[in-house]
Amino acid sequence: ASSAVGGILDMIHHVEEVAPLRRTVTQQEVGNAAAFLCSNLSSGITGQILYVDAGYEIMGM
Repeated sequence: ASSAVGGILDMIHHVEEVAPLRRTVTQQEVGNAAAFLCSNLSSGITGQILYVDAGYEIMGM
């Protein structure tokens, strides 16, 4: 689906270059985060943003 976004490959390569983990995330990692949030393990979490982005968000880009 992302292939319809103009310049998506440039964006993906940029994230791979600057994210602390030096890669993009997988569908499995996003699914794992969603499963965690749907589980009782996250019962104390409210009103938060959970970034699943290989650390890109902390770079302040």
